[in-house]
Amino acid sequence: MTSIKKDLTNTIWVDGYHGTSRSRAERILAEGFRPSMNGYDWLGTGVYFWQDAPNHALHWARKMYQQEPVVIKSKLKLDETCIDLLDMSDIDNPDFWLDSYNGFTEMCHRAGQSLPTQNPNIPGKRYLDCAFFDYVKTSVFGTDPRGAIRSAFVEGKQIFPNSAIFDRTHVQIAIVNLDLIESSCIYEN
Repeated sequence: MTSIKKDLTNTIWVDGYHGTSRSRAERILAEGFRPSMNGYDWLGTGVYFWQDAPNHALHWARKMYQQEPVVIKSKLKLDETCIDLLDMSDIDNPDFWLDSYNGFTEMCHRAGQSLPTQNPNIPGKRYLDCAFFDYVKTSVFGTDPRGAIRSAFVEGKQIFPNSAIFDRTHVQIAIVNLDLIESSCIYEN
């Protein structure tokens, strides 16, 4: 389990787990990560990690790479450039998200584009979230680019009838600035 430590600059260090195939893992360790640029990634463009959840990463790797699933463990630096949806105490505007969404919809309208939609029939296909967070990272923060974004995701099924707890809930991090990935290795359980 990650011990969350803050230094003098409000940086926290967390363990991130990235599910992939053995051959891709070897290439990543030799050449570095490449950000995912799928139009449906939850938190927009970035390298995706499960925080403190190697089993989630392994489950995903087994689903995607049945022949050779593997997990990479990385030390991640979440500094002042992280949009941290787990701790939004550094955003003073209580309407930040609504104001950002309104700016996003206005941008789409001016460009003559319809808003992207989520795909409720395919889990994980979150086109609207992806486009919105890419907009926030680039347009809302402008010349102060964001290096990462972290959020909790409620997924799975209720652990018992009427529970508010779901069995696949997890925290995901999308690293945009690859310099925030401090070190990586194959995770051996």
